[in-house]
Amino acid sequence: MNIYEYIGNNLLISAGLILSFLLLIFNELKIKKQHIATVDPFKAVQLINIGANVLDLRSADVFKKGHIVNSKNMTKEQVSSKKNSMSNKTTIIVCDTGVSSSKLVNEIRSSGIENVYGIRGGINSWSEANMPLVSKNKK
Repeated sequence: MNIYEYIGNNLLISAGLILSFLLLIFNELKIKKQHIATVDPFKAVQLINIGANVLDLRSADVFKKGHIVNSKNMTKEQVSSKKNSMSNKTTIIVCDTGVSSSKLVNEIRSSGIENVYGIRGGINSWSEANMPLVSKNKK
């Protein structure tokens, strides 16, 4: 029995197998597209150690309570206006949960700047990974 005869005799099974295969490929491509611009906290540390800039999108009050060392507090609009200068240096953008930063990272990447990343899960995943935060005390 050859493959064509088998497919002809088992159309429903063959169609299901092909559909499953296509859905698997589609899902993998979707996941790859979503996470290409995000890194986990450990990869973020590696990028920071080789000189990446960190931009924090959270409010100034929340930023003062705890942020990644040497990060800069900026609004989405400020980051967007400076996106052309990001092509020179790796940049990590962070927010509370990673949602806002991912949207901004994807917007910046769509303009052709590839060395911009978000932290998957935001500052929450950073804290869950027991990574250090620094705070600015009021004096």
